[in-house]
Amino acid sequence: MIASIIDLEVIEIYQALYRKYRPKTFDDVVGQKYVIEVLKNSILNDKVNHAYMFFGPRGIGKTSIAKILSRAINCTNNTDGNPCNECESCLISSEKECVDIIEIDAASNNGVDEIREIRNKVNLVPTSLKYKVYIIDEVHMLTQGAFNALLKTLEEPPKHVIFILATTDPQKVSDTIISRCQCFSFKRISVDENMARLKQITAEESIAIDDEVLKEISLYSDGGLRDSLSLLDKLSSYKMDKITMNDFYEMNDMIEESEIEKLFFNISNNDSKSLVEQIESFNQNGKNIIEIMNQLIIYLKNLVVDYYINDTKLENIDFVEEVLTKINEKMFDIKKTSKPYIYVEILLLQLAKNTKIISREIICDENNMEKEKKIDNVNSILNDNQKETQKKEQQVVPKENELYPEQKENNNLIDTNIKEIMKIRVNNTLAEANKDEKNNDLKKIDKLNDFIFDSNKGYLVSEILNGKLQASSKNNIILSYEYDSIVNQNIQNIEQLTKVFNELTNSSKKIAIITDLEWNIEKKRYIEFTKQGNKYTIKEEPSMGIKVEEKKEDKNSTLAMFGDIVEIE
Repeated sequence: MIASIIDLEVIEIYQALYRKYRPKTFDDVVGQKYVIEVLKNSILNDKVNHAYMFFGPRGIGKTSIAKILSRAINCTNNTDGNPCNECESCLISSEKECVDIIEIDAASNNGVDEIREIRNKVNLVPTSLKYKVYIIDEVHMLTQGAFNALLKTLEEPPKHVIFILATTDPQKVSDTIISRCQCFSFKRISVDENMARLKQITAEESIAIDDEVLKEISLYSDGGLRDSLSLLDKLSSYKMDKITMNDFYEMNDMIEESEIEKLFFNISNNDSKSLVEQIESFNQNGKNIIEIMNQLIIYLKNLVVDYYINDTKLENIDFVEEVLTKINEKMFDIKKTSKPYIYVEILLLQLAKNTKIISREIICDENNMEKEKKIDNVNSILNDNQKETQKKEQQVVPKENELYPEQKENNNLIDTNIKEIMKIRVNNTLAEANKDEKNNDLKKIDKLNDFIFDSNKGYLVSEILNGKLQASSKNNIILSYEYDSIVNQNIQNIEQLTKVFNELTNSSKKIAIITDLEWNIEKKRYIEFTKQGNKYTIKEEPSMGIKVEEKKEDKNSTLAMFGDIVEIE
Protein backbone atom coordinates (compact mmCIF):
# COMPACT_ATOMS: atom_id res chain seq x y z
CA MET A 1 0.00 0.00 0.00
CA ILE A 2 2.85 2.38 0.90
CA ALA A 3 4.66 1.50 -2.34
CA SER A 4 1.60 2.32 -4.43
CA ILE A 5 1.28 5.73 -2.73
CA ILE A 6 4.95 6.45 -3.47
CA ASP A 7 4.43 5.47 -7.08
CA LEU A 8 1.53 7.86 -7.38
CA GLU A 9 3.59 10.71 -5.96
CA VAL A 10 6.33 10.42 -8.61
CA ILE A 11 3.93 10.29 -11.55
CA GLU A 12 4.06 13.55 -13.53
CA ILE A 13 1.05 14.67 -15.49
CA TYR A 14 1.95 15.27 -19.15
CA GLN A 15 1.94 18.95 -20.08
CA ALA A 16 0.81 19.91 -23.58
CA LEU A 17 3.51 21.50 -25.73
CA TYR A 18 1.67 24.79 -26.15
CA ARG A 19 1.54 25.14 -22.34
CA LYS A 20 5.06 23.89 -21.73
CA TYR A 21 6.56 26.34 -24.22
CA ARG A 22 4.33 29.32 -23.50
CA PRO A 23 6.65 32.39 -23.52
CA LYS A 24 7.69 33.72 -20.12
CA THR A 25 9.26 36.99 -21.32
CA PHE A 26 8.68 39.35 -24.23
CA ASP A 27 11.87 38.07 -25.87
CA ASP A 28 10.41 34.54 -25.97
CA VAL A 29 7.41 35.65 -28.05
CA VAL A 30 7.41 34.62 -31.72
CA GLY A 31 6.41 37.45 -34.06
CA GLN A 32 4.48 40.59 -32.93
CA LYS A 33 7.71 42.63 -33.05
CA TYR A 34 6.16 46.11 -33.00
CA VAL A 35 3.74 45.19 -30.18
CA ILE A 36 6.62 43.91 -28.06
CA GLU A 37 8.76 46.99 -28.68
CA VAL A 38 5.98 49.42 -27.75
CA LEU A 39 5.12 47.54 -24.54
CA LYS A 40 8.76 47.19 -23.45
CA ASN A 41 9.46 50.89 -24.08
CA SER A 42 6.34 51.94 -22.19
CA ILE A 43 7.50 49.93 -19.18
CA LEU A 44 11.06 51.27 -19.36
CA ASN A 45 9.81 54.86 -19.67
CA ASP A 46 7.18 54.40 -16.96
CA LYS A 47 4.36 55.20 -19.38
CA VAL A 48 2.07 52.26 -18.64
CA ASN A 49 -1.48 52.83 -19.86
CA HIS A 50 -4.50 52.12 -17.68
CA ALA A 51 -6.20 49.99 -20.36
CA TYR A 52 -4.98 47.93 -23.33
CA MET A 53 -6.82 46.10 -26.08
CA PHE A 54 -5.19 43.25 -28.01
CA PHE A 55 -7.02 42.06 -31.12
CA GLY A 56 -6.14 39.53 -33.80
CA PRO A 57 -6.65 35.87 -34.82
CA ARG A 58 -6.63 33.10 -32.24
CA GLY A 59 -3.46 31.36 -31.08
CA ILE A 60 -0.97 34.12 -31.93
CA GLY A 61 0.00 35.30 -28.44
CA LYS A 62 -2.59 37.80 -27.16
CA THR A 63 -3.17 36.12 -23.81
CA SER A 64 0.49 35.14 -23.41
CA ILE A 65 1.63 38.74 -23.90
CA ALA A 66 -1.11 39.94 -21.52
CA LYS A 67 0.29 37.65 -18.81
CA ILE A 68 3.88 38.74 -19.49
CA LEU A 69 2.80 42.40 -19.35
CA SER A 70 1.01 41.86 -16.04
CA ARG A 71 4.23 40.41 -14.55
CA ALA A 72 6.55 42.98 -16.16
CA ILE A 73 4.72 46.04 -14.77
CA ASN A 74 4.87 44.52 -11.30
CA CYS A 75 8.48 43.32 -11.50
CA THR A 76 10.83 45.02 -9.02
CA ASN A 77 13.99 44.04 -10.91
CA ASN A 78 13.05 45.10 -14.42
CA THR A 79 15.97 46.25 -16.59
CA ASP A 80 15.01 45.77 -20.25
CA GLY A 81 11.22 45.74 -20.13
CA ASN A 82 11.05 42.00 -19.44
CA PRO A 83 9.98 40.48 -16.12
CA CYS A 84 12.97 38.95 -14.35
CA ASN A 85 10.86 35.95 -13.21
CA GLU A 86 13.04 35.75 -10.08
CA CYS A 87 12.00 38.57 -7.77
CA GLU A 88 9.30 38.12 -5.16
CA SER A 89 6.72 40.02 -7.26
CA CYS A 90 7.39 37.84 -10.32
CA LEU A 91 7.08 34.65 -8.27
CA ILE A 92 3.81 35.83 -6.73
CA SER A 93 2.35 36.95 -10.07
CA SER A 94 3.26 33.58 -11.66
CA GLU A 95 1.11 31.66 -9.20
CA LYS A 96 -2.39 30.65 -10.24
CA GLU A 97 -3.69 31.73 -6.85
CA CYS A 98 -2.41 35.32 -7.26
CA VAL A 99 -5.31 37.55 -6.21
CA ASP A 100 -3.88 40.67 -7.83
CA ILE A 101 -3.91 39.30 -11.40
CA ILE A 102 -7.43 38.28 -12.32
CA GLU A 103 -8.18 36.44 -15.58
CA ILE A 104 -11.79 36.50 -16.79
CA ASP A 105 -13.21 34.56 -19.72
CA ALA A 106 -15.91 36.84 -21.15
CA ALA A 107 -17.33 33.94 -23.17
CA SER A 108 -18.68 32.35 -19.99
CA ASN A 109 -18.79 35.41 -17.71
CA ASN A 110 -20.39 37.96 -20.00
CA GLY A 111 -23.17 39.37 -17.84
CA VAL A 112 -23.53 42.73 -16.21
CA ASP A 113 -23.33 41.16 -12.73
CA GLU A 114 -19.78 39.89 -13.34
CA ILE A 115 -18.62 43.33 -14.49
CA ARG A 116 -20.37 45.03 -11.57
CA GLU A 117 -18.45 42.73 -9.25
CA ILE A 118 -15.23 44.01 -10.83
CA ARG A 119 -16.38 47.60 -10.27
CA ASN A 120 -17.01 46.84 -6.62
CA LYS A 121 -13.51 45.43 -6.13
CA VAL A 122 -11.30 47.74 -8.24
CA ASN A 123 -11.02 50.30 -5.46
CA LEU A 124 -9.40 47.71 -3.19
CA VAL A 125 -5.63 48.15 -3.22
CA PRO A 126 -3.46 45.22 -4.41
CA THR A 127 -2.59 42.66 -1.79
CA SER A 128 1.02 41.91 -2.75
CA LEU A 129 1.82 43.69 -6.02
CA LYS A 130 2.12 47.26 -7.23
CA TYR A 131 -0.75 46.94 -9.74
CA LYS A 132 -3.95 44.94 -9.79
CA VAL A 133 -4.41 43.63 -13.36
CA TYR A 134 -7.65 42.42 -14.95
CA ILE A 135 -7.21 40.30 -18.10
CA ILE A 136 -10.57 39.93 -19.89
CA ASP A 137 -10.36 37.42 -22.75
CA GLU A 138 -12.85 37.36 -25.65
CA VAL A 139 -14.18 40.71 -24.48
CA HIS A 140 -16.45 40.98 -27.54
CA MET A 141 -18.70 38.37 -25.90
CA LEU A 142 -19.84 40.81 -23.20
CA THR A 143 -23.48 41.89 -23.28
CA GLN A 144 -24.39 45.52 -23.94
CA GLY A 145 -25.20 45.97 -20.27
CA ALA A 146 -21.81 44.58 -19.31
CA PHE A 147 -20.09 46.93 -21.77
CA ASN A 148 -21.90 49.86 -20.18
CA ALA A 149 -20.83 48.75 -16.71
CA LEU A 150 -17.23 48.30 -17.86
CA LEU A 151 -17.20 51.72 -19.54
CA LYS A 152 -17.70 53.55 -16.26
CA THR A 153 -14.69 51.79 -14.75
CA LEU A 154 -12.50 52.49 -17.79
CA GLU A 155 -13.43 56.19 -17.69
CA GLU A 156 -12.27 56.70 -14.10
CA PRO A 157 -9.96 53.82 -13.13
CA PRO A 158 -8.01 53.86 -9.86
CA LYS A 159 -4.28 54.42 -10.33
CA HIS A 160 -3.45 50.92 -9.13
CA VAL A 161 -5.66 49.09 -11.67
CA ILE A 162 -4.80 48.09 -15.25
CA PHE A 163 -7.16 46.42 -17.71
CA ILE A 164 -5.97 44.19 -20.58
CA LEU A 165 -8.77 43.27 -22.99
CA ALA A 166 -8.29 40.62 -25.69
CA THR A 167 -10.57 39.77 -28.60
CA THR A 168 -10.64 38.01 -31.95
CA ASP A 169 -13.48 40.23 -33.17
CA PRO A 170 -12.90 43.95 -32.45
CA GLN A 171 -15.86 44.96 -34.62
CA LYS A 172 -18.20 43.68 -31.92
CA VAL A 173 -16.59 45.80 -29.21
CA SER A 174 -18.20 49.13 -28.44
CA ASP A 175 -16.39 52.14 -29.94
CA THR A 176 -16.58 53.87 -26.58
CA ILE A 177 -14.62 51.01 -25.02
CA ILE A 178 -12.02 50.97 -27.83
CA SER A 179 -11.50 54.74 -27.57
CA ARG A 180 -10.43 54.37 -23.92
CA CYS A 181 -7.84 51.69 -24.61
CA GLN A 182 -4.42 51.61 -26.19
CA CYS A 183 -5.04 49.18 -29.04
CA PHE A 184 -2.64 46.69 -30.61
CA SER A 185 -3.30 44.69 -33.79
CA PHE A 186 -1.68 41.24 -33.61
CA LYS A 187 -0.68 39.65 -36.93
CA ARG A 188 -0.53 36.03 -37.98
CA ILE A 189 2.87 34.44 -37.42
CA SER A 190 4.78 33.88 -40.68
CA VAL A 191 5.51 30.37 -41.94
CA ASP A 192 9.26 30.87 -41.50
CA GLU A 193 8.92 32.10 -37.90
CA ASN A 194 6.48 29.30 -37.10
CA MET A 195 8.74 26.66 -38.62
CA ALA A 196 11.85 27.98 -36.84
CA ARG A 197 10.08 27.74 -33.46
CA LEU A 198 8.86 24.21 -34.22
CA LYS A 199 12.43 23.16 -35.06
CA GLN A 200 13.65 24.44 -31.68
CA ILE A 201 10.93 22.55 -29.83
CA THR A 202 11.35 19.28 -31.75
CA ALA A 203 15.08 19.42 -30.99
CA GLU A 204 14.45 19.94 -27.26
CA GLU A 205 11.77 17.23 -27.17
CA SER A 206 13.83 14.80 -29.33
CA ILE A 207 10.97 14.47 -31.82
CA ALA A 208 12.13 12.98 -35.14
CA ILE A 209 10.24 14.71 -37.95
CA ASP A 210 10.85 15.70 -41.58
CA ASP A 211 11.33 19.40 -42.30
CA GLU A 212 8.66 19.06 -44.97
CA VAL A 213 6.15 18.10 -42.27
CA LEU A 214 7.13 21.12 -40.14
CA LYS A 215 6.48 23.39 -43.12
CA GLU A 216 3.07 21.78 -43.74
CA ILE A 217 2.18 22.18 -40.06
CA SER A 218 3.09 25.87 -40.26
CA LEU A 219 0.96 26.33 -43.39
CA TYR A 220 -1.92 24.31 -41.99
CA SER A 221 -2.07 26.29 -38.72
CA ASP A 222 -2.80 29.52 -40.63
CA GLY A 223 -0.42 31.71 -38.67
CA GLY A 224 -1.32 30.35 -35.22
CA LEU A 225 1.62 28.96 -33.23
CA ARG A 226 -0.68 27.41 -30.62
CA ASP A 227 -2.42 25.35 -33.33
CA SER A 228 0.99 24.33 -34.70
CA LEU A 229 2.10 23.04 -31.33
CA SER A 230 -1.19 21.21 -30.76
CA LEU A 231 -0.83 19.49 -34.13
CA LEU A 232 2.81 18.61 -33.43
CA ASP A 233 1.68 17.18 -30.09
CA LYS A 234 -0.88 14.93 -31.80
CA LEU A 235 1.60 13.76 -34.42
CA SER A 236 4.26 12.92 -31.82
CA SER A 237 1.70 10.83 -29.92
CA TYR A 238 0.45 9.17 -33.12
CA LYS A 239 3.87 8.17 -34.43
CA MET A 240 6.65 7.01 -32.11
CA ASP A 241 9.40 6.91 -34.75
CA LYS A 242 10.14 9.52 -37.44
CA ILE A 243 7.08 11.53 -38.51
CA THR A 244 6.58 11.72 -42.29
CA MET A 245 4.21 13.48 -44.68
CA ASN A 246 2.05 10.34 -44.87
CA ASP A 247 1.48 10.60 -41.12
CA PHE A 248 0.53 14.26 -41.52
CA TYR A 249 -1.97 13.43 -44.28
CA GLU A 250 -3.45 10.53 -42.32
CA MET A 251 -3.82 12.55 -39.13
CA ASN A 252 -5.64 15.40 -40.91
CA ASP A 253 -7.80 13.27 -43.23
CA MET A 254 -5.94 14.66 -46.24
CA ILE A 255 -4.61 12.85 -49.34
CA GLU A 256 -1.19 12.35 -50.90
CA GLU A 257 -0.01 14.57 -53.76
CA SER A 258 -0.38 11.69 -56.25
CA GLU A 259 -4.11 11.62 -55.46
CA ILE A 260 -4.30 15.38 -56.02
CA GLU A 261 -2.59 14.95 -59.39
CA LYS A 262 -5.08 12.23 -60.28
CA LEU A 263 -7.98 14.46 -59.21
CA PHE A 264 -6.89 17.28 -61.51
CA PHE A 265 -6.21 14.81 -64.34
CA ASN A 266 -9.83 13.63 -64.10
CA ILE A 267 -11.06 17.24 -64.14
CA SER A 268 -8.93 18.33 -67.09
CA ASN A 269 -9.90 15.26 -69.13
CA ASN A 270 -13.61 15.58 -68.37
CA ASP A 271 -13.62 12.01 -66.97
CA SER A 272 -16.83 12.38 -65.02
CA LYS A 273 -17.02 8.73 -64.00
CA SER A 274 -13.52 8.59 -62.50
CA LEU A 275 -14.02 11.99 -60.89
CA VAL A 276 -17.20 10.93 -59.10
CA GLU A 277 -15.65 7.60 -58.05
CA GLN A 278 -12.63 9.38 -56.60
CA ILE A 279 -14.72 11.85 -54.60
CA GLU A 280 -16.98 9.06 -53.34
CA SER A 281 -13.84 7.19 -52.23
CA PHE A 282 -12.71 10.25 -50.25
CA ASN A 283 -16.09 10.38 -48.56
CA GLN A 284 -16.17 6.68 -47.69
CA ASN A 285 -12.63 6.81 -46.27
CA GLY A 286 -13.49 9.75 -44.03
CA LYS A 287 -11.27 12.29 -45.77
CA ASN A 288 -11.82 15.99 -45.19
CA ILE A 289 -13.06 17.38 -48.52
CA ILE A 290 -12.41 20.99 -47.44
CA GLU A 291 -8.75 20.22 -46.75
CA ILE A 292 -8.55 18.32 -50.04
CA MET A 293 -9.79 21.42 -51.87
CA ASN A 294 -7.15 23.48 -50.06
CA GLN A 295 -4.56 20.94 -51.22
CA LEU A 296 -5.84 21.23 -54.79
CA ILE A 297 -5.61 25.04 -54.65
CA ILE A 298 -1.98 24.88 -53.50
CA TYR A 299 -1.15 22.26 -56.15
CA LEU A 300 -2.64 24.39 -58.95
CA LYS A 301 -0.98 27.53 -57.60
CA ASN A 302 2.39 25.78 -57.78
CA LEU A 303 1.70 24.77 -61.39
CA VAL A 304 0.94 28.38 -62.33
CA VAL A 305 4.01 29.75 -60.53
CA ASP A 306 6.29 27.14 -62.16
CA TYR A 307 4.84 28.01 -65.57
CA TYR A 308 5.53 31.73 -65.28
CA ILE A 309 8.72 31.69 -63.22
CA ASN A 310 10.50 28.46 -64.22
CA ASP A 311 9.16 28.20 -67.79
CA THR A 312 7.67 24.78 -67.03
CA LYS A 313 5.75 23.39 -70.00
CA LEU A 314 2.00 23.49 -69.36
CA GLU A 315 -0.27 23.39 -72.40
CA ASN A 316 -3.54 24.08 -70.59
CA ILE A 317 -2.42 27.06 -68.47
CA ASP A 318 -5.67 28.95 -69.13
CA PHE A 319 -7.72 26.06 -67.84
CA VAL A 320 -5.46 25.62 -64.77
CA GLU A 321 -5.93 29.30 -63.90
CA GLU A 322 -9.69 29.04 -64.45
CA VAL A 323 -10.05 26.00 -62.15
CA LEU A 324 -7.78 27.57 -59.53
CA THR A 325 -9.74 30.82 -59.48
CA LYS A 326 -13.18 29.19 -59.44
CA ILE A 327 -12.38 26.78 -56.61
CA ASN A 328 -10.80 29.59 -54.61
CA GLU A 329 -13.92 31.71 -55.09
CA LYS A 330 -16.19 28.87 -53.94
CA MET A 331 -14.27 27.89 -50.77
CA PHE A 332 -16.48 30.07 -48.57
CA ASP A 333 -19.61 28.36 -49.91
CA ILE A 334 -18.02 24.92 -49.59
CA LYS A 335 -17.29 25.53 -45.90
CA LYS A 336 -20.81 26.78 -45.20
CA THR A 337 -22.84 24.12 -47.00
CA SER A 338 -24.23 21.23 -44.96
CA LYS A 339 -23.11 18.69 -47.61
CA PRO A 340 -19.64 19.76 -48.76
CA TYR A 341 -18.99 16.50 -50.65
CA ILE A 342 -22.06 16.99 -52.82
CA TYR A 343 -21.22 20.64 -53.44
CA VAL A 344 -17.62 19.81 -54.41
CA GLU A 345 -18.67 16.92 -56.62
CA ILE A 346 -21.06 19.08 -58.60
CA LEU A 347 -18.62 21.99 -58.79
CA LEU A 348 -15.80 19.80 -60.15
CA LEU A 349 -18.14 18.16 -62.66
CA GLN A 350 -19.10 21.62 -63.83
CA LEU A 351 -15.44 22.63 -64.20
CA ALA A 352 -14.66 19.37 -66.02
CA LYS A 353 -17.49 20.06 -68.44
CA ASN A 354 -15.96 23.46 -69.27
CA THR A 355 -12.49 22.03 -69.95
CA LYS A 356 -10.59 24.26 -72.37
CA ILE A 357 -7.47 22.28 -73.23
CA ILE A 358 -5.90 23.77 -76.36
CA SER A 359 -7.02 22.12 -79.65
CA ARG A 360 -9.26 19.71 -77.77
CA GLU A 361 -12.31 18.54 -79.72
CA ILE A 362 -15.46 17.22 -78.06
CA ILE A 363 -16.96 14.29 -79.98
CA CYS A 364 -20.72 14.30 -79.52
CA ASP A 365 -21.40 10.58 -79.48
CA GLU A 366 -24.20 9.02 -77.47
CA ASN A 367 -22.02 8.58 -74.37
CA ASN A 368 -21.00 12.24 -74.37
CA MET A 369 -24.60 13.38 -74.83
CA GLU A 370 -25.64 11.28 -71.86
CA LYS A 371 -22.85 12.85 -69.77
CA GLU A 372 -24.00 16.33 -70.79
CA LYS A 373 -27.55 15.59 -69.63
CA LYS A 374 -26.35 14.29 -66.26
CA ILE A 375 -24.12 17.31 -65.69
CA ASP A 376 -26.92 19.70 -66.62
CA ASN A 377 -29.03 18.03 -63.95
CA VAL A 378 -26.39 18.41 -61.26
CA ASN A 379 -25.78 22.01 -62.32
CA SER A 380 -29.37 22.85 -61.40
CA ILE A 381 -28.71 21.32 -57.96
CA LEU A 382 -25.59 23.48 -57.62
CA ASN A 383 -27.54 26.62 -58.48
CA ASP A 384 -30.19 25.77 -55.87
CA ASN A 385 -27.46 25.20 -53.28
CA GLN A 386 -25.86 28.55 -54.14
CA LYS A 387 -29.19 30.35 -53.79
CA GLU A 388 -29.78 28.80 -50.38
CA THR A 389 -26.26 29.80 -49.23
CA GLN A 390 -26.72 33.37 -50.51
CA LYS A 391 -30.07 33.61 -48.71
CA LYS A 392 -28.41 32.58 -45.41
CA GLU A 393 -25.59 35.09 -45.97
CA GLN A 394 -28.09 37.92 -46.44
CA GLN A 395 -29.67 37.04 -43.10
CA VAL A 396 -26.40 37.48 -41.20
CA VAL A 397 -24.77 40.41 -43.02
CA PRO A 398 -25.63 43.73 -41.32
CA LYS A 399 -27.54 46.11 -43.57
CA GLU A 400 -26.46 49.45 -42.04
CA ASN A 401 -22.94 49.67 -43.43
CA GLU A 402 -23.44 47.87 -46.73
CA LEU A 403 -21.89 49.78 -49.59
CA TYR A 404 -24.36 48.36 -52.05
CA PRO A 405 -28.00 47.36 -51.48
CA GLU A 406 -28.80 43.68 -51.51
CA GLN A 407 -30.56 42.22 -54.55
CA LYS A 408 -34.37 42.47 -54.31
CA GLU A 409 -36.73 39.57 -54.90
CA ASN A 410 -38.11 41.14 -58.11
CA ASN A 411 -34.58 41.18 -59.59
CA ASN A 412 -34.95 44.84 -60.59
CA LEU A 413 -31.92 45.94 -58.51
CA ILE A 414 -28.62 44.22 -59.23
CA ASP A 415 -25.33 44.67 -57.37
CA THR A 416 -22.86 47.05 -58.95
CA ASN A 417 -19.95 45.64 -60.94
CA ILE A 418 -17.51 46.33 -58.11
CA LYS A 419 -15.20 43.44 -58.92
CA GLU A 420 -15.03 44.54 -62.53
CA ILE A 421 -13.87 47.91 -61.20
CA MET A 422 -11.18 46.14 -59.15
CA LYS A 423 -9.99 44.37 -62.32
CA ILE A 424 -9.75 47.65 -64.19
CA ARG A 425 -7.86 49.31 -61.34
CA VAL A 426 -5.36 46.44 -61.29
CA ASN A 427 -4.90 46.83 -65.05
CA ASN A 428 -4.52 50.63 -64.83
CA THR A 429 -2.05 50.39 -61.95
CA LEU A 430 0.18 48.01 -63.91
CA ALA A 431 -0.15 50.15 -67.04
CA GLU A 432 1.61 53.02 -65.24
CA ALA A 433 3.42 51.11 -62.47
CA ASN A 434 6.39 53.03 -61.11
CA LYS A 435 8.97 51.86 -58.59
CA ASP A 436 9.52 55.36 -57.17
CA GLU A 437 5.77 55.75 -56.66
CA LYS A 438 5.70 52.46 -54.77
CA ASN A 439 8.60 53.48 -52.53
CA ASN A 440 6.91 56.80 -51.75
CA ASP A 441 3.62 55.06 -50.99
CA LEU A 442 5.38 52.56 -48.73
CA LYS A 443 6.76 55.47 -46.69
CA LYS A 444 3.32 57.08 -46.51
CA ILE A 445 1.69 53.81 -45.44
CA ASP A 446 4.35 53.31 -42.75
CA LYS A 447 3.32 56.67 -41.24
CA LEU A 448 -0.25 55.37 -40.92
CA ASN A 449 0.95 53.53 -37.79
CA ASP A 450 0.60 56.87 -36.01
CA PHE A 451 -3.18 56.68 -36.51
CA ILE A 452 -3.77 53.04 -35.58
CA PHE A 453 -5.19 54.01 -32.19
CA ASP A 454 -7.49 56.71 -33.55
CA SER A 455 -10.99 55.97 -32.24
CA ASN A 456 -12.66 56.87 -35.55
CA LYS A 457 -10.13 55.78 -38.17
CA GLY A 458 -8.01 53.21 -36.34
CA TYR A 459 -9.79 50.12 -37.60
CA LEU A 460 -9.70 51.28 -41.24
CA VAL A 461 -6.04 52.18 -40.86
CA SER A 462 -5.38 48.68 -39.46
CA GLU A 463 -7.03 47.11 -42.51
CA ILE A 464 -4.78 49.14 -44.83
CA LEU A 465 -1.69 48.20 -42.82
CA ASN A 466 -2.67 44.52 -42.84
CA GLY A 467 -2.56 44.57 -46.65
CA LYS A 468 0.55 44.30 -48.83
CA LEU A 469 1.31 47.14 -51.24
CA GLN A 470 2.10 45.26 -54.45
CA ALA A 471 2.22 48.05 -57.05
CA SER A 472 1.74 51.82 -57.35
CA SER A 473 1.13 54.31 -60.12
CA LYS A 474 0.41 58.03 -60.07
CA ASN A 475 -3.34 57.36 -59.80
CA ASN A 476 -3.74 53.86 -58.27
CA ILE A 477 -2.35 51.35 -55.81
CA ILE A 478 -2.85 47.58 -55.45
CA LEU A 479 -3.29 46.09 -51.96
CA SER A 480 -3.42 42.31 -51.54
CA TYR A 481 -4.67 40.21 -48.63
CA GLU A 482 -4.28 36.54 -47.79
CA TYR A 483 -7.94 35.53 -47.55
CA ASP A 484 -11.03 35.95 -49.72
CA SER A 485 -13.16 36.88 -46.71
CA ILE A 486 -10.89 39.84 -45.89
CA VAL A 487 -10.85 40.96 -49.53
CA ASN A 488 -14.64 40.82 -49.76
CA GLN A 489 -15.03 42.74 -46.50
CA ASN A 490 -12.60 45.46 -47.57
CA ILE A 491 -14.16 45.76 -51.02
CA GLN A 492 -17.46 46.51 -49.29
CA ASN A 493 -15.66 49.31 -47.43
CA ILE A 494 -13.58 50.47 -50.41
CA GLU A 495 -14.87 54.04 -50.35
CA GLN A 496 -14.14 54.48 -46.63
CA LEU A 497 -10.68 52.89 -46.98
CA THR A 498 -9.84 55.08 -49.98
CA LYS A 499 -11.01 58.23 -48.19
CA VAL A 500 -8.94 57.48 -45.06
CA PHE A 501 -5.86 56.55 -47.11
CA ASN A 502 -5.95 59.71 -49.20
CA GLU A 503 -6.78 61.95 -46.27
CA LEU A 504 -3.93 60.69 -44.05
CA THR A 505 -1.32 60.40 -46.83
CA ASN A 506 -2.26 63.58 -48.68
CA SER A 507 -2.92 61.55 -51.84
CA SER A 508 -5.65 61.22 -54.43
CA LYS A 509 -5.35 57.59 -55.47
CA LYS A 510 -7.79 54.79 -56.12
CA ILE A 511 -7.30 51.45 -54.38
CA ALA A 512 -7.53 48.01 -55.99
CA ILE A 513 -8.01 45.13 -53.52
CA ILE A 514 -7.28 41.50 -54.46
CA THR A 515 -6.07 38.28 -52.80
CA ASP A 516 -2.39 37.30 -52.56
CA LEU A 517 -3.14 34.35 -54.83
CA GLU A 518 -4.75 36.56 -57.47
CA TRP A 519 -1.81 38.97 -57.28
CA ASN A 520 0.68 36.13 -57.85
CA ILE A 521 -1.23 35.06 -60.94
CA GLU A 522 -1.53 38.64 -62.20
CA LYS A 523 2.16 39.35 -61.59
CA LYS A 524 3.26 36.30 -63.58
CA ARG A 525 0.88 37.23 -66.37
CA TYR A 526 2.23 40.77 -66.39
CA ILE A 527 5.83 39.53 -66.59
CA GLU A 528 4.99 37.18 -69.46
CA PHE A 529 3.02 39.89 -71.28
CA THR A 530 5.72 42.56 -71.05
CA LYS A 531 8.52 40.13 -71.94
CA GLN A 532 6.92 39.90 -75.36
CA GLY A 533 7.20 43.67 -75.81
CA ASN A 534 3.54 44.37 -75.00
CA LYS A 535 2.17 47.18 -72.84
CA TYR A 536 -0.97 47.49 -70.76
CA THR A 537 -3.38 50.22 -71.83
CA ILE A 538 -5.48 52.41 -69.54
CA LYS A 539 -9.13 51.38 -69.35
CA GLU A 540 -12.02 53.61 -68.46
CA GLU A 541 -13.45 52.84 -65.04
CA PRO A 542 -17.26 52.71 -64.72
CA SER A 543 -18.89 54.59 -61.90
CA MET A 544 -19.93 52.79 -58.73
CA GLY A 545 -23.67 52.65 -58.88
CA ILE A 546 -26.69 50.41 -59.21
CA LYS A 547 -27.64 48.88 -62.52
CA VAL A 548 -31.34 48.58 -63.29
CA GLU A 549 -32.30 45.54 -65.33
CA GLU A 550 -35.57 44.28 -66.74
CA LYS A 551 -37.14 41.39 -64.92
CA LYS A 552 -37.31 39.30 -68.11
CA GLU A 553 -33.54 39.28 -68.57
CA ASP A 554 -31.47 36.20 -67.79
CA LYS A 555 -30.76 35.93 -64.07
CA ASN A 556 -27.28 34.59 -64.87
CA SER A 557 -26.34 38.02 -66.23
CA THR A 558 -25.49 39.07 -62.67
CA LEU A 559 -22.74 36.46 -62.60
CA ALA A 560 -20.93 38.26 -65.39
CA MET A 561 -20.22 41.08 -62.99
CA PHE A 562 -18.07 38.90 -60.77
CA GLY A 563 -15.38 37.55 -63.07
CA ASP A 564 -11.79 36.77 -62.20
CA ILE A 565 -10.24 39.84 -60.62
CA VAL A 566 -6.86 39.29 -62.21
CA GLU A 567 -7.97 38.42 -65.74
CA ILE A 568 -6.57 40.78 -68.38
CA GLU A 569 -8.82 41.09 -71.39
